[in-house]
Amino acid sequence: MYDAIILGAGSAGCVLANRLSADPARKVLVLEAGGQPSITSRMPSDWVALFNTHEDWGYHTVPQAGCRGRRIFWPRGKMVGGSGSMNAMIYIRGLPYDFDRWEALGNPGWGWKDVFEDFKSFEGNKDIQDEFHGNAGPLHVQHPEYLHPYEQAYVDAGVNLGYPRNDDYNGASQEGFGFFQFTIREGERSGTGRAYLKPAMERENLTLKTGVLLTGLIVEKGRVKGVRYLENGVPGSVETDGEVFLTAGAIGSAQLMLLSGVGPADELKAVGVDPVHDLPGVGKNLVDHINIPFSYYTKENEGIGAWTAEDLAASQKEWEESKTGIRASAWVAASAHVRSRPDVEPDLQFYGAVSPQRDYGRFLASKAGFTFHCTLQRPESVGEITLRTADPVAYPLIDPKYFTSDPTGQDIATLIRGIRIQREVAATDPLASLLDGEMQPSAECRTDEELEHYIRGHCTTLYHASGTCKMGRDEMAVVDPETFRVHGLEGLRICDASLFPKMISGNINTTTVLFAERCARAAIGG
Repeated sequence: MYDAIILGAGSAGCVLANRLSADPARKVLVLEAGGQPSITSRMPSDWVALFNTHEDWGYHTVPQAGCRGRRIFWPRGKMVGGSGSMNAMIYIRGLPYDFDRWEALGNPGWGWKDVFEDFKSFEGNKDIQDEFHGNAGPLHVQHPEYLHPYEQAYVDAGVNLGYPRNDDYNGASQEGFGFFQFTIREGERSGTGRAYLKPAMERENLTLKTGVLLTGLIVEKGRVKGVRYLENGVPGSVETDGEVFLTAGAIGSAQLMLLSGVGPADELKAVGVDPVHDLPGVGKNLVDHINIPFSYYTKENEGIGAWTAEDLAASQKEWEESKTGIRASAWVAASAHVRSRPDVEPDLQFYGAVSPQRDYGRFLASKAGFTFHCTLQRPESVGEITLRTADPVAYPLIDPKYFTSDPTGQDIATLIRGIRIQREVAATDPLASLLDGEMQPSAECRTDEELEHYIRGHCTTLYHASGTCKMGRDEMAVVDPETFRVHGLEGLRICDASLFPKMISGNINTTTVLFAERCARAAIGG
């Protein structure tokens, strides 16, 4: 009999496994659908090469009316480390404004003054020692060790255009042009799978089982007692007298709750699931960072678009031998945070990638190039996850309702402004002298109407699904913000990106680690 069962070895599950098993008297079981990460996951440059593999759930949204009917690809990690084993490894917290807004929405203790020290407590920053950073935590953070000269040109162009230079997005201000910090250590990915779970696996009281597909929670008389699963196609189950920790992510956690009869009762009955606990917020409040890329050719044959088979072989050999070179970079270091208008906090995140890409490298142009990304930081669009069937093997319906659920039109307007600002950067030296014209189909789009049409036809996810089991105390809240327990159920805590009550102004992995650290502390303290 285990004292704690953790459902999902993703970014949060790895943290919980370490923290809960630190007490040798507590027996901890972790169940994960995927296997151990491959060498592709460990190599920082190759994160996009994991898409559409056995290490990717490979989700797609339902057709998006706001995106010209497209089904948008949503990759999610299916391996130990979860999406933290296939993301771009960016370490960023978001704005103090974001967390103060959480507190104002009914989440006491989640204001910036409260979370700031917790962020620092798990950070092990290699490069910066000041009041904004921690240096002794388990999560290794550092500046990129490899930068392409064009990445520096992008940052310099933004500064020459009049924006601030920012050497630390986790410092006094997030605004400006600079370089991200990463959870890369000695040239290799160092997310929570490596930083938390790997050292804890030496403990005899911690068990990890991979290849286990979760199919439903065991709920008896208002208490979650365990979980049912398929292991190599064979049904099984495990129960506990302690607690179950659901850490399957914004998609997986919501789906498992719904399959178990926990969610909006009428919707569950409609797909043949017997409700056991009517909780209307499960699967709702789905929010994602919307991104629109566009590309320019470069005059010289540089960057990812110039790589040959010989370059790939030589660079992989260098990485395997010394963990250095172009494969030790995530190729998304050059970046910025800007305001779309003067009266808001920075609401656009920019990237300058030395790659002539579409959909994050899944498609490359015929010549070398440079891609500009504009990401909406605090979208108004809100969607949902629902079941298409009671079959636990079937994927859920993922409907982010991009643009259609934003009655103000602000999401589109902000992205249009983002494209215009990024074009100004492209026209500013030293970057302008390196570029050789904007690629189609964005090049022909000049009016707001044309840019809107382009955005709807080419926008992508930034992989930041969140909010589907939000914390709070309103009628649509699913999780208590202090204990992480599910409202109205005993024996179950949720701890992953599904808890976000509102989207934050930055990549969400760091905040997911914060959730896990705080959940572990709440569980250990009772």
